[in-house]
Amino acid sequence: EKDHLLHQLAQTLHTHRQKSRAQNAASLQGLHAQRVAMHHAATTLQSESAQLTQLTALLTSNTSILQDSLRQADAVIEGSANHPEPDIDELLVAPTVVGNQLYELVAEERALADAIFVLGRAVERGRIAPQAFARVTRGLAREWYLKKALVRKIGRGMGLAE
Repeated sequence: EKDHLLHQLAQTLHTHRQKSRAQNAASLQGLHAQRVAMHHAATTLQSESAQLTQLTALLTSNTSILQDSLRQADAVIEGSANHPEPDIDELLVAPTVVGNQLYELVAEERALADAIFVLGRAVERGRIAPQAFARVTRGLAREWYLKKALVRKIGRGMGLAE
C-alpha cells in the first residue's frame, strides 16, 4: 500500500510537472515576442531621441540666427530715424535719361501684360470674338517682347542684374 501511495504521488507530481512545463513553454513564446517588441521599441525610442536632439540643435541655431537678424533690423530702424527723409523727386525720377527711359519701358511692359490678361478675361466671358482676341494679342505680345528685350538691354548697359 505504501508503494502504491508513493507511485500515485509520483504520478500526480509528474502530471503537475508536465502541466507546469506546458504552461511555461506556452508563456515563453509570448514573453519572447514581448521581449522582441520591447527591444524594437527601445531601438525606435533611441532613434527618435537622436532625431529630436538634432532637431533641438537646429532649432536653437535658427533661433539664434533669427534673434541676431532681429537685433540687426532694430539697429537699422534706429539708425534710419536719424536720416533725413529723401526728396520725393529722387524716388520717382531717375537721375539719368536712360534711367527715365527704363522706368517708362518697365511701366509700358507691365501695362501690356495687364492688357493681354484683360483681353483673355474678355474672351472667357464672351465679350470679344476669339479671332479679334488672337489678332490683338499677337500685336500686343510682339510689342511686349520688344519692350522686354529693350528693358534687358538697358539693364545690362546700366550694370543691373537680370
